[in-house]
Amino acid sequence: MTASQPNAPHDNRVHGLDIFRSLAILSVLVSHTFEHSKLPNEIKIFGNLGVLGVELFFALSGFLIGGIIMRLIDQGKFHSFADVRVFWKRRWLRTLPLYFIALLAFLRFDYHGRHGLFDYPTYWVFMQSFAGRIPEFFELSWSLAIEEHFYLWFPLALLLWYRVVRKMGLAIVLTALSFVCIAYAFRLSQPVFSDWKEYLFLIRMPVLSRMDAIMFGVLIAAIKHHKPMVFAFIRALTPLTAALLLLLETWWFVYSPHMLDSRAIQTNLFTFQSILCALLLPWFDGLSGRHSEQGFFTVTSKLSYSLYLMHILVIIGVNTQLARFGVYEIAYNNPFILYPLYFGLFYMVAWVTYHRIEKPFLSLRDTPFSVRSSLQAGWFSLLVGAFLIFLA
Repeated sequence: MTASQPNAPHDNRVHGLDIFRSLAILSVLVSHTFEHSKLPNEIKIFGNLGVLGVELFFALSGFLIGGIIMRLIDQGKFHSFADVRVFWKRRWLRTLPLYFIALLAFLRFDYHGRHGLFDYPTYWVFMQSFAGRIPEFFELSWSLAIEEHFYLWFPLALLLWYRVVRKMGLAIVLTALSFVCIAYAFRLSQPVFSDWKEYLFLIRMPVLSRMDAIMFGVLIAAIKHHKPMVFAFIRALTPLTAALLLLLETWWFVYSPHMLDSRAIQTNLFTFQSILCALLLPWFDGLSGRHSEQGFFTVTSKLSYSLYLMHILVIIGVNTQLARFGVYEIAYNNPFILYPLYFGLFYMVAWVTYHRIEKPFLSLRDTPFSVRSSLQAGWFSLLVGAFLIFLA
């Protein structure tokens, strides 16, 4: 799930990218919702779209981060480690507060019961899936770990390569190659998997295996900035890109024949999918339309990070309360009751966490640090965090 949504005024929002982000988060929500209740297999199979949703998030994250970096370079604000620290400050004010609140909530309300604060210490530093299988706890955080590591290492690698070659365009290419090589080296170090779930856990989710995923979005942003004619050409090829992606996802739906006996497919599958997702971005970036502050895609896009982090907690809470009030069998087995309940609460909880946790911290991104402003922005988060820490 992407957390890289710029804190831009409403008039500067890109309608097509709001649609892109909305399609990504809705795919994830539908995927996890379809794991519950009773559905015909012909409908339930569309839950596999959740795989695509996360890949769309990665591509969009790279595109937005790449655009930010390009602007900083143009403004002469990306030539030192101090500039990188400013970049980190803006990213982490955007992503960390809500992540830590979600982590505390999962420690208290996980499917498997209550956990201690440091039962899963790797989650506090985004090492839960760095080079191996993520534990059976807060599993959706695997994608956030990849994004946070990308935010950490990408600007450092780019700055290092720039100081070596003294040409920013070449530095971007070399940085991209570095990330792709790391991902391929990790995947090639793994065995050929004969179990589908093991493949997903050990190839799809580890940070080292997916360092290239976000990078392809960065490259599209660099092409837009430096090679607008190539960007327009990629946009013109969107029907072909969309058709290829549709074929790939259809292949996923039939459980990927021949994949479990092919190292080439296992090594290249997610890279190919990431490239196709990134190649869709020029078309969405150029998509115009009437932009309403309260429009569905605008609201969904703004709430996407909160929706991603909170929706599993909502599902846990709803299922628990249905059982508590003795209506579990009636409501849970009827998707026409359960799914509207899920989605209504997805948006309600996300609206609260966005406005009370995400948005206040966004206001600190362009201001000097002070205890007073930090407390003004974070008082609600501190109260929620303290409640979760001391919850019996």
